[in-house]
Amino acid sequence: MSTQKNVFYNILFAVAQVFLPLITFPYLARTLGPSYLGSLNFAESFARYFVLLAAVGIPVYGVRVIAKNHHDKIALSKTFWEIFIINFIMTMILALVFIICIFYVPKLAADKGLFTWSLAFFFCQLFLFEWLFAGMNQFKFIALRYFFIRLLFIIAVFVFIKNNTDYHKYMSLQVGASILVGLINLKYLYQYIHFDKAIFKNLNIKQHIKPLFILFLTLFSISIYLSLDTVLLGFLADNESVGYYASVLKLNKIIIAVLAAISAAMFPKITSLYQQGEIEKFTQMIQKGFYFILSIGIPTTLIVLSCAPQIVLIVLGPGFDRSILPLQITAPLILIVSMSSIFGFQILNALSKDKEILISAIGGMVLSILLTFILVRQFKENGEAITILCTELVVCAFFVYYSAKHYNMKPLLPLIGEQLLAAIPYVFFILLVKYFIEQPYLQLAIISVLSISWFFILHFILLQHSIIKQEFLLFFKKDKTKAPLPI
Repeated sequence: MSTQKNVFYNILFAVAQVFLPLITFPYLARTLGPSYLGSLNFAESFARYFVLLAAVGIPVYGVRVIAKNHHDKIALSKTFWEIFIINFIMTMILALVFIICIFYVPKLAADKGLFTWSLAFFFCQLFLFEWLFAGMNQFKFIALRYFFIRLLFIIAVFVFIKNNTDYHKYMSLQVGASILVGLINLKYLYQYIHFDKAIFKNLNIKQHIKPLFILFLTLFSISIYLSLDTVLLGFLADNESVGYYASVLKLNKIIIAVLAAISAAMFPKITSLYQQGEIEKFTQMIQKGFYFILSIGIPTTLIVLSCAPQIVLIVLGPGFDRSILPLQITAPLILIVSMSSIFGFQILNALSKDKEILISAIGGMVLSILLTFILVRQFKENGEAITILCTELVVCAFFVYYSAKHYNMKPLLPLIGEQLLAAIPYVFFILLVKYFIEQPYLQLAIISVLSISWFFILHFILLQHSIIKQEFLLFFKKDKTKAPLPI
C-alpha cells in the first residue's frame, strides 16, 4: 500500500477517534457529572498508565523492528514472538502490582469494583498488537477494525448507561470492546505469523532488552507528565478536579491524534528510507510531515483557544464552566505535541537516537514533577494544565535542539513563515463572528465553516505548490502498476 494511502487510512482512523467519542462524550458528561466522570477518568488513566509500563517501549520499538522484517515471514514471526513474550511477562508482573494496589491503596480500595474492571482492561491491552499491524503498514485494517468496534461500543453506551451510578458499566464496556479487538486480531494473526514450534526454538529475546530498556526509560519519563498527570491530580486534589481537567485534555488529545496519525503512518517508510541511504527522499518526507502539522495545527490551536467557552458549553454542558480556562491553557498543546512528533518520533526515532530522546524526556519529567507539587494543590485543574503546557514546551525544545544536530532545519523555516501568514484570516473570522453573533452554537458553526473554506481555498487554489494538494492528487491518481503484497 502506498504512503499516501497509509496516511489516508491513519488519518481516517484518527478522525474516527475524534468524532466517534464525541458522540458519547457529551452524553457521558451530562449523565455522570464532573465527580463520577472524574472517578471514571481516574480509573481509566490508572489502567492506561500500567499499560504503558507493561509495554516497555514496544509501541515504538515494535513498529521499528517489524518494519525491518515484514518482507520475511520467518523473521517477522520470530521478531513478533520475542516482543510478545517480553510484553506478556511484564503484563503478568504488573498485574500483581495492580491487584496489590486495589486492596492496599485507600483511594483504589474505596471503589474496588471500578478498579477490578480497570485491571481487566489493562490485561486485554496485551492483545491489541497495534505495533505489529502498524509495522506491516496495515493501516486500513487498523482503521476499519476500530471503526466497526467503536460503533458497537457507542450503541452499548447509550443502551446501558442511564444515570451516574452506571459509571462502572462504562469500564466493563471498555473491557468488552478490548476482548472483541483481541479476538479479531488473533484471527488475522494467523495470516502473517507462524505458530510452528520450530520458531520458538530459535528465539533471541536478549537482543531486544537493551534498546527496549532505553525506550522504556524514555516512555516512563514521558509518562510522568503525559499519563500520570491525571492520576497525580486525583491524589493531590479531588475527583471533581480530575473531571474538569481530564475532559478538556481528552478534547485536545483527540485533536492531537489526528495530527499524530500523519507521523505514525509515515514512520515505517521514513525509517526504511533512512536505513536504505535514501537521504533526499527521507528529507522530503520530513518536510511533508512538517507542512501538514503546521497547516492544520496552527488554525486548530487558534480556534480551540478562542472558542473554548463555546466548545465546553456544547460538548461538556453548562456544569463544566471550570473546564474553560484549562482548555485555553492547554490549547497550544495541539501544535506543540504535534511538533514533538515530527522532531522526536520521526527524526530522532528514525535515526535511532534513543539516548537523546531519553534526555529530553527526563528533562520534561523533572520539570513536571516540580510544577505538579508546586501548582496543583493550590490551583488544581488549572495548575495541572499549566504544568503539562510548560512540560511539553520544554520537551519539544529539546527535540528541536537534538534534531538540528542531525538534520538541516533551514528548509523548514520558510514553511513556518508561510503558515503564520496564512493563519491571519482565521483570526479575522473568529473576531468578526464573535463580534456580530452571540449564540454559541451558531458562533462555532460559522467559524468552523469559514475556517474550513479558507483552508481549501488556500491549499487548493492560492498556493500553487501546496503539499496538501499534491498528496491529495497523488492519492486519487490510479496506479498503473499493482501494489506489492505486504509479505
